[in-house]
Amino acid sequence: MTPARLVLEHLSVADAVAARHRYPGHDPEDIRQVARMGLVMAANRYEEGHGNGFAAFAVPTITGVIKHHVRDTSWAVRPPRQVQELRLEVNAARRRLSQELGHEPTAQELARETGASAERVAEAQTANAALAAVPIQPTEPDDGQPVHAWSVLSAVEEGYEQVETREELRGLLAVLSVEERRLLVLRFVDEMSQSEIAKVIGVSQMQVSRLLRRILDRVRRRAAEEALSGAIA
Repeated sequence: MTPARLVLEHLSVADAVAARHRYPGHDPEDIRQVARMGLVMAANRYEEGHGNGFAAFAVPTITGVIKHHVRDTSWAVRPPRQVQELRLEVNAARRRLSQELGHEPTAQELARETGASAERVAEAQTANAALAAVPIQPTEPDDGQPVHAWSVLSAVEEGYEQVETREELRGLLAVLSVEERRLLVLRFVDEMSQSEIAKVIGVSQMQVSRLLRRILDRVRRRAAEEALSGAIA
């Protein structure tokens, strides 16, 4: 069955997954469109005859795409992934301890519950404020003319995004062996063709193609798992 036919026959699956994911500040229609994009991605990656059918394959992909979208569009100021993940743990621990203890837990109690230091717990709690932005109000100097704060703020440093991307890739590639990472370097860093790689490692071009596809599928699955773990609580 073609990817287009799979998408058309499973639109209701994408819509059902979208309906289970509602978040404050996010238009349900936007979530539905994102879910359908996830469905298209799943259809393009699906290999018929593997697993338990297309629906079982598509649902985790659709869910991961929605979670990734919500995570990336919910932060006014996006903290590092480790802080995002600890924030989820701390918020869950706070709700649990509030019921058990009958009072709002202290930083020390949250630290014991999560196994993190009090300093890291405080940092994770501070990250809650990054979900919403407070507008910067203009100031008025002596001449009475308003000066907007953004006119004197430093420029955006694009290198931060590159650093974050590298750190995310480092975690994704950690599941690969040395040989698998070397294959990715040959293909995407050294920009060698599959035929050239085949000569270097002593296999056929077809084997290189299969190896690359298998490696990239593993990386995509890891990325989907991390998207789920980093989603909004």
